[in-house]
Amino acid sequence: MSGASGPARPLGPFAVAAIDLGATSGRVMLGVVDHGRIELVSAHRFENRLVERGGHLCWDLEALWAEIRQGLSNAHDLALVRDLEGLASIGADSWAVDYALVVPDQAGPDGTPVPGPGELIGEVIAYRDSRTDSVADALAERVPRERQFALTGIAQQPFNTLYQLAAEDRLAALPAGSSLLMVPDLIGHLLTGERRTERTNASTTGMLAADGRDWCEELLEAAGVGRELLAPLIAPGEQLGTVRPALAAELGIGEVPVIAVGSHDTASAVLAVPAPGTGPIAYISSGTWSLIGLELTDPVLTEQAREAGFTNEGGVDGTVRLLKNVAGMWLVSESIRQWEEDGASVDLADLLEAAAAVPGDRFRIDPTDPEFLSPGRMADRVAAAARPLDGEDERPRTPAQLVRCILESLAETYRDELHAACRLAGAPLPQRLHVVGGGSQNALLNQLTARAIGIPVIAGPVEATALGNIALQARALGAISDAPGAIRDLVRASAEPEVFSPSPARATAGPE
Repeated sequence: MSGASGPARPLGPFAVAAIDLGATSGRVMLGVVDHGRIELVSAHRFENRLVERGGHLCWDLEALWAEIRQGLSNAHDLALVRDLEGLASIGADSWAVDYALVVPDQAGPDGTPVPGPGELIGEVIAYRDSRTDSVADALAERVPRERQFALTGIAQQPFNTLYQLAAEDRLAALPAGSSLLMVPDLIGHLLTGERRTERTNASTTGMLAADGRDWCEELLEAAGVGRELLAPLIAPGEQLGTVRPALAAELGIGEVPVIAVGSHDTASAVLAVPAPGTGPIAYISSGTWSLIGLELTDPVLTEQAREAGFTNEGGVDGTVRLLKNVAGMWLVSESIRQWEEDGASVDLADLLEAAAAVPGDRFRIDPTDPEFLSPGRMADRVAAAARPLDGEDERPRTPAQLVRCILESLAETYRDELHAACRLAGAPLPQRLHVVGGGSQNALLNQLTARAIGIPVIAGPVEATALGNIALQARALGAISDAPGAIRDLVRASAEPEVFSPSPARATAGPE
C-alpha cells in the first residue's frame, strides 16, 4: 500500500530514523528536525560481513535484522530523552543490486492474502559471489550490450541484478506468489509486511527502462524472469506502510509510518549534496569507491557513454545520475592493511599529513586499472605500477610517497572523468564539485582534486546518505515543501561543508 492520505504532519520538533546499510557496515541514525534544520545522532552502528553458505558468498540478513531492530529501539529511546514523541517515521537505504526471494503471503480465513514478514527462500547472495562469471557475455548473445544500454542506460557490470538472475538456480522451483525484493525493500517488508520495489534501487538492476516507468520485458525474458516475481514500483517519498503491530510492540516504538526514501544509498547521498541553484550538479560520493558524475534531468543513452563506462542511475524526483565508478580510498586502506600485516603501526591522519609534506608530482598510476580491484599486497602493486614523471627509473620508497602518488593519481582521474561526463551530457563544467560521504574528510585529496580540475571542491556532509534519507522523510511528513530545491535548502541549513580552492590556500569552513 502507498498510504493514500500519507502520514500525519508532526507538530513542532520531531524525530525520524534512517536505516543505512553499507556493504561493510550499517547504522541507524536519529534525525531531529527542528527550526528548518536536521541534527543527526548515531543510534546504533554495526558491522556487515559476508558469510559463506551453500557454496556462495552471502549476506547475514538475520544478523542485520537483529541489529536494525536494536537500532530502532535505541533511536526511539533517544527521541524520548529529547522530550520528543518517539519516532515520526522510518526510512531504509542500502547498497544496490542484491535481492532476496520471499515466500508468498499466507491466506486469511476468506482466502485473501494476509501481509506479513514472509520467510526467505534460501540466502541473499552477495554481488561479489562468483556465480555471475561469464553470465554477461552469455546474455549479450541474446540481447547485445548496445541494446541493453539503450534500453536501461545501465553499465554492464558483472554483478548487475539482471546477470545475477540469469545465473539464479532457484527461479524454476519458486512457489506461485513469491517475490523478489531488493535489500532495502526487504527491510521495508520486514517492517510493514508490504512488498514494493523502490525506483532508485530498481534503476540499478539493469532491468528497469531508462525512463524509470516500468520493467523492460525484453530483458526479463532474456534472463528468464517472470514479471509476476517483481513487486510493484514505489517512488521515493511515498508511504510504504506502517510498522506491523506485533513488531511495534516488540520494539516499543508504536505503529510508525515507513517512508520509501531514495533506497539506493547513492541516491540518498546525492540528494544531500548542498548545492544551490539549478543546472547540472557535479558530485563525488566518496568512500572506499568514488562515484563521480553529474545530476541531470534525462539519461545519456549514447553509444559513446556506454563505451566510456558511464551509467545512468535513477534519483529522487525523477533525476538521473550520470556517473562512473572509480577507485577511491580502497587503494590507501588496502596499502595500510599490507603495512600493518607486515608489522607496522599506521595512523591514517599521520600518514596523510606526511603525504602532504613530501614533494608532489613525482609518480602516477592508473587507479582504474583492474590490477587494483582485488585485495592483497596493494602497496607492492602500487609501487610496481607507479611511473616516474621525471624520467628517472625510480619508484615510491616510503608510505608517504606512495600515498601521495595514489591521491594525485585519483585527483587527475576525477578530473578526466568529470570532463568526460560533461562532454557526454553536452554540459559545461560546473562551477564547483561537491564531495560527500566519508571520503570528504580527506583534506589532502580534496585539495589535490580542486587543483587538478580548477574549480572549488565543497566537502561534506560526511553522513550524506543518512541526511538525504532523513530529509526526504521530513518532506513526506510535510515539514518542508515539495518545491524544487527545498530539500537541499534543508541540507545546507544542517551542514557546514569545507571549501577547497584550486589555489594552494587552506580550506575554509562554511558555505561558498
